[in-house]
Amino acid sequence: MKITFLIDIKDSIFHEFINKFILKLNKKYNVKLINNINKIEKGDILILIGCKTILKKKHLALNNKNFVVHPSKLPKGKGSAAIVWSVLNGDKRLYISIFEPNEKIDAGPIYIQDYFTINDTDLSDNIRKKQVKKTFNLIEKLLKNLDKIKPKKQKKIKKNNFFRKRFPKDSELNINESIKKQINKFRVSDNERYPSFFYYKGKKFILKIYHG
Repeated sequence: MKITFLIDIKDSIFHEFINKFILKLNKKYNVKLINNINKIEKGDILILIGCKTILKKKHLALNNKNFVVHPSKLPKGKGSAAIVWSVLNGDKRLYISIFEPNEKIDAGPIYIQDYFTINDTDLSDNIRKKQVKKTFNLIEKLLKNLDKIKPKKQKKIKKNNFFRKRFPKDSELNINESIKKQINKFRVSDNERYPSFFYYKGKKFILKIYHG
């Protein structure tokens, strides 16, 4: 079985772990990694893990099956930065959904869905590593049981259900509020890509958070 993973987000957490995962899968399958939709070739399965590009029909037609990994409990939580938004909402269970894409964003039938748990002291790195572990676990289950799985059509949700894209400015802290009140915002900040910060008397101060 020829399987292709597509990750086109340059700073995706999955880059750090995907090669080891592919080595494991290559014991059973013919697996490769690409970083651009123009590199998609004919095959059996295409899996989009960290992908910002919306694929067109001509791309999807190259493989017998196409799957997208999305970090939310679809149909809830469509859109961008679902893990971060979920933590900010106070969620302790963070979901991963694997679905078959169609012409609408995050709207295809769901093949497999499960969650991992976080605690109140997990930071961005801890959460992301748990996300990767659960994602790879679900992909293995999907590949092993593909012929047995009956996909479920996503239910329609009336209210606006799309998380907006996040920007570095979203990591700004309010110095007039306590750390405790802003702890979730502090926890999800990435120390390297978008660290927490605040302004005081016209100066910008950057804060990085670690476990002691």
